[in-house]
Amino acid sequence: MNFREHLYSRLESLAQRPAQEFPRRLLPADCLPAAVLVPLWPGPGGGVHIAFTRRTDVLPTHRGQTSFPGGRRQPDDPDLRSTALRESAEELGLDPDAVTVMGRLDDAWSSYGHHVVPWVGWLDKRPALAPDPGEVAEVIIADLEILIRPETACRHELRRDGRLYHSHAFSWEGGYVWGMTADILLELLLWINGEPSNRGEMRLQRMLEQQERQ
Repeated sequence: MNFREHLYSRLESLAQRPAQEFPRRLLPADCLPAAVLVPLWPGPGGGVHIAFTRRTDVLPTHRGQTSFPGGRRQPDDPDLRSTALRESAEELGLDPDAVTVMGRLDDAWSSYGHHVVPWVGWLDKRPALAPDPGEVAEVIIADLEILIRPETACRHELRRDGRLYHSHAFSWEGGYVWGMTADILLELLLWINGEPSNRGEMRLQRMLEQQERQ
């Protein structure tokens, strides 16, 4: 079984995995529901590619950061799964009909007050990407088999409002991700490897700590 076959078998079981959802009573009243899509498709030689976007420097939040395509839920979105597909179509030109949503990961939390649900999507072939220049400065396509190597994992330091924060990060030739995006990627890689994950609990704790500081 090559890497792609192994990954796809894990993705097929993702829908049966009970994702950790934040208790509604603990969500801030002013939090903003949002969703992202983790887009995957076949790479050469039994590999798998994953796509990130580098956000432009004119966006209101997360300027210049590397992220998965996604955004806030809009009134016309039936649910957050639809939000992830719509945002991916707007940002990258991904045809929603070409994306098979394999399942979702644990709830995530953005420091900007977004309650984020990550969805994992599979495409049967590399899509013809049409990034929106107003939102996407660069599309970064990575080999997932490289990202899963232990040597790509590292730590990111960020000083904000006089406090020093640490987060997971991944560094490889051609890309660097940290913060919420890296944490979502870490959860996915743990699932692929069949390893236990505490990411949902850690994100919930981070959300509660942020509320206490406000």
